[in-house]
Amino acid sequence: VDQALQAKVLEGSEPITCRPADNIAPEMHILEQEFDKVVAEKDITLATNKIDDLLTYALFPQVGVSFLENRNNPDFFEPVPASDNCEKPDSEEGTYTVSFKGTSYTVEVSAGGDVTSMKASSDTTPVPAVPAEKEIVADAPASGGEAIGAPLSGNIWKVMVSPNQKVAKGDVLVILEAMKMETEIRAARGGVVTGISVKEGDSVTVGQTLLTLA
Repeated sequence: VDQALQAKVLEGSEPITCRPADNIAPEMHILEQEFDKVVAEKDITLATNKIDDLLTYALFPQVGVSFLENRNNPDFFEPVPASDNCEKPDSEEGTYTVSFKGTSYTVEVSAGGDVTSMKASSDTTPVPAVPAEKEIVADAPASGGEAIGAPLSGNIWKVMVSPNQKVAKGDVLVILEAMKMETEIRAARGGVVTGISVKEGDSVTVGQTLLTLA
């Protein structure tokens, strides 16, 4: 190991010579205490092996609780579709004439519903269809201030601020749970929280307003 490079990277810190995870304080007992509180509040009946339910809660804090509350209630879940009820969708294949801003276009559509070509009535050269891009538009702010939108879809795990609270740049505003990971939404600047549009447990989509910051 290049000692000079190591010293520059560590900036005075000691190098880790053991398994990095060994330096993390145990958290299982804290999680279990939190889980026991949730179980008592919601009167959840646990499985024979408590550890199974505890791990479900650890991996999916929001969705997992809903599952544990309703696992013996089949009406809570979507029914399994019966194979004899599955119908083949109608074919959308064909050629259509579409008018747009005074110009007529001939559009060819495949059986799957995709536009395969398009040309103006006065043009003989087909124009390949270009899939339209979905535009993500953030919701309007709930009150005065800058809207802070969700960077990805998921569930609101924790709301770390309250209305009229002053925050500094880098403060955690909301913790979003998505894909088994917790994502911290931090303030890009200092300001005052003028409105909160979500609560813990809510599902949000990309761009949806979480709160407003003045």
